[in-house]
Amino acid sequence: MKFRIIFAGCGDIAYRWLDHITKRDDCEIIAIVEKNPARAENYQARYNFKCPIYNSLEDAIAKEQGNLIIDLTYVTVHHDIVTTALRAGYNVLGEKPMGFTVDQVNDMLRTVDETGKRYIVMQNRRYIEQVKKIRALVTSGIMGAPVYLAGEIFVCADMASIRNQFKYPQLQDNNIHSFDLARYLVDGTPTSVHYHSFNPKGSMYTGDAAGDAVFEFDNGCVYSFRGYNGSEGCYTSWDNVWRVCCELGTVVWDGAGDAYYEYTSERGGIFKGIPYQSGVIKRPEVVRDQHDGALEEMFNALKTGKPAGTECKDNIKSIAMVLASVKSIEENRKIDIIFDDKYPYLTLK
Repeated sequence: MKFRIIFAGCGDIAYRWLDHITKRDDCEIIAIVEKNPARAENYQARYNFKCPIYNSLEDAIAKEQGNLIIDLTYVTVHHDIVTTALRAGYNVLGEKPMGFTVDQVNDMLRTVDETGKRYIVMQNRRYIEQVKKIRALVTSGIMGAPVYLAGEIFVCADMASIRNQFKYPQLQDNNIHSFDLARYLVDGTPTSVHYHSFNPKGSMYTGDAAGDAVFEFDNGCVYSFRGYNGSEGCYTSWDNVWRVCCELGTVVWDGAGDAYYEYTSERGGIFKGIPYQSGVIKRPEVVRDQHDGALEEMFNALKTGKPAGTECKDNIKSIAMVLASVKSIEENRKIDIIFDDKYPYLTLK
C-alpha cells in the first residue's frame, strides 16, 4: 500500500513526523497545506520536496489525488480539517488533542462512522519503553489491582505558541499527555473529575497555568494530578513523575530514569514479617524517539485494518478528561464522564 499524503500544518512538531515519514518507502508527500508560506517553504527545502503548497485543505483536495491526510494544525481547527478530510474519502492521522469542545469530538466520531474512514490520534508518550513496561507490570496482576495513581508535572513552557491564548493553557494544551498516560498506565476509563485551576502569582501566562485534579476510573483506581506549566527551577520530566499504588505493591518513576517497584504476597505483609519483592525497570541505553513507535503503529493499522491503540474512539477518553476538567472548573463541581458507542459518544454531567 502506498500512502499519498496531503500534509496539513508546518509548525514545530512537523519535523518529528517528517523525519519518520521520509524514511519510509510507502509514503509520498503530494501536497502541503499551510497558511504561512515561509513555514511550508522551510520544510520543502529541508526535505527536498517538489510538491505544491496550498493555502487551504479544500484546494489541495480539489487538485490532488491522495489517500491520507496528516493534520498537524492547531487544535482550534482540528475539527474542520478532520471532518473535511473524512468526507472527501481520506483517512486521517493527526496530532493531539483531537478537538476543542464536546460538540466537536462528537461530530468527528460521527463523521468517522458515517464515512467508514479512519482517524488515529498521536499520543507519543505511550511509546516510551519505560511506560510500556510499567503498564505491563501493573496490569499483570502480580501486585493486585491498581488503586491509586499520582502524577505531577512542573515545567516551564514557552510563551510563543497558541497555548498562551487559551483560558487554561496548561489544561488545554499539555495535560492531554498526562491524562492519556494516566489511563494507559492503569488501563482505566475515566468516569468523573473535580478540577481546581489557578494562575500562580508571577506567572508569565495570562490564563491559568496550574491546577490540581482528582479523577475516578471505572476500575476503581483514583488518579491525583497536579502541575504548573510556568514553574521556575527543580523541573520534573515532561513525561511527569508517577507513583502507581496497587493492592499489593507500588511502582515509582521519575519520568526519565529507572523505575522501581516493590510488592508483597499478602496485604499487610510488612506487619507479618513477609519480605517485599523488589525490582528495577531499567532505562534503555539507547532511547528511541517516542514518535517513531507511535507512527509505526498508526501506519501499520491503516495497512492491516487492525485498530490502533490511539484510534479516535479510544482517544476520546483522553480528550474527555480535558473537556470534563474545563466544565469542572467553570461550574466548580465534580463532573461525571459518560461514554456511548453511538452518537453522542461523550456526555458530561
